[in-house]
Amino acid sequence: MSFLTRSALLSLVFAAGVAWADDGEPVSYQVQIDAPSDIEKLLERYLDLYRWRDEKKTTPDSLQLLVDRTPEEAASLLRTLGYFSAKITSKLVHEDGRYRATVSVDPGPLTRVRTIDFQLTGPITDDPDYYKRALERLEAGWALSEGDVFTQSAWSDTKQRVLNRILARRYLTAHIARSEVSVDPAVNTADITLVVDSGPAYVLGPVTIKGLQRYPERIVTNRIDLQEGGEYRRKDLADLQTDLQSMPQFGAAVVEAEPSPTPPYVAPVVVNLQEVPLNKLALSLGYSTNTGPRAEAQYYYNNLLDRGWVGGIRAKLDGDEQEGELSVDFPQFKSGYSHRAYVNYTSSTVEGLDTQTYKGGVFRTRKEDLIDRTLGIEYLRERRVNADDQIERPQALVAYYKWIRRDLDNRRDPKKGNILQLEGAGAVQGLATDESFVQLYGQGVQYWKVGTGDVAFIRLELGQNFTQDPSKVPTDYLFRAGGANSVRGYDYQSLGIVNGGTTEPGRVLATATMEYQHAVYKDWRAAVFVDYGDAADSWRSYDGQTGVGAGARWVSPVGVLGADLAYGIDAEQWRFYFSLGLTF
Repeated sequence: MSFLTRSALLSLVFAAGVAWADDGEPVSYQVQIDAPSDIEKLLERYLDLYRWRDEKKTTPDSLQLLVDRTPEEAASLLRTLGYFSAKITSKLVHEDGRYRATVSVDPGPLTRVRTIDFQLTGPITDDPDYYKRALERLEAGWALSEGDVFTQSAWSDTKQRVLNRILARRYLTAHIARSEVSVDPAVNTADITLVVDSGPAYVLGPVTIKGLQRYPERIVTNRIDLQEGGEYRRKDLADLQTDLQSMPQFGAAVVEAEPSPTPPYVAPVVVNLQEVPLNKLALSLGYSTNTGPRAEAQYYYNNLLDRGWVGGIRAKLDGDEQEGELSVDFPQFKSGYSHRAYVNYTSSTVEGLDTQTYKGGVFRTRKEDLIDRTLGIEYLRERRVNADDQIERPQALVAYYKWIRRDLDNRRDPKKGNILQLEGAGAVQGLATDESFVQLYGQGVQYWKVGTGDVAFIRLELGQNFTQDPSKVPTDYLFRAGGANSVRGYDYQSLGIVNGGTTEPGRVLATATMEYQHAVYKDWRAAVFVDYGDAADSWRSYDGQTGVGAGARWVSPVGVLGADLAYGIDAEQWRFYFSLGLTF
């Protein structure tokens, strides 16, 4: 029986005792604990003395019963921290019509691990090389070492780690055959014994798909890369489950292995799917500090031509931009690539520049654990008008490539790691293109965890378009800066080539951010930041602008929501922003 389980049993016994001793008027009481601060916090959290303090049914007799049981209950709690020879006394004091329960704790010396006897048994020993590697890997997962303070949490963590590591590959029926801790209170030592039985090694069996009614089976089989007869690895099944759950046709997916109890030791794989309806309509209203109020409607049909193709129609209206799009998303091929075709119309008025863009294209994407790759080609025809009514009509047939690496401890709330995004694009004059160009772009963020809850990060962004005549290059392949996730303290896309009342895009871009977030309360953090950057026609004319400010961060279920008040030093202006983390 674990220590905490024993404590819970004592609570049940006490509850029964309260019912039996409930023969007086209810009383209120105070609790006083004389113990080191860490022990005092533990006892305040778990002792029944505290749990029952606010109850209106506690009588003098039941309170005395509770106080009498406190030393045994507290001793069980202290053993979870490694104190096995604690001396605990408790008493109930009644003075001036008031009750006070006092608890004195002398924790004594901590119990330390003297010996560890770890054995890995079973069929795994038939493969000496694999057994040796597995043993080294399992021993490295121990949270306890000889000489360490023995705690219940470290012991439980060790057992879970060891078992998970052996279950991860081949031996999916591994189990703990023996788990024992022998404590000698006289010398304050603990001898640990842990025996893990590997069970037989399994290979993958056939894959069975269940739950399909609306959609063709091939959209699932194209994503399955499990070889019958291949080595069982739990990560392969988990990756497949995550992949299937991301598909628009399914609301849920569970991938499980069902090991056979007798030879041959084969683990057939069962894929259980929960389909979503063929039609999906999404309506949303919102507000962006960059572009103002926003309304968006999206409709998707998830099985075009009974091939699992996803047809989409999207319309978006906001203060500065209107957009419409038709698209078809094709299921992933066995190569791991998925494909998309689209046509799009966008009309916007930002910083005095009116643009109307027609574009269409196709691209292919492959997503792996850390890296996303996108390769595509698109044709753009644009009409843009500045504040002086000068009209430009660039067009281009562009090939592009995007590479993103996300190595983060937590994508929803990153505190450690980095993101790197690299892009390249190009067009050749004469191939449905008015002016040849090559565009290179890169952005990176590095996160550091500071202390227990603070976060610091820096962001760097660089881009350049190599072209002779930028007036013949579509706006999508030039640069402007300013706004949330850029240079705060300045209006959205207000940093660029200023021409009268218009901010026109330039050929070069460089921005940077330094931000520090301090933990305030639970999921809330306070932030201070400095932004710097500009977009320009050339590096000679580049004139970086600085923004400083402070804000609040809330770690929501969908990501880190931010609210910032920023001051643009060069423009001498204040701006307020809402944002959802850094988007890559």
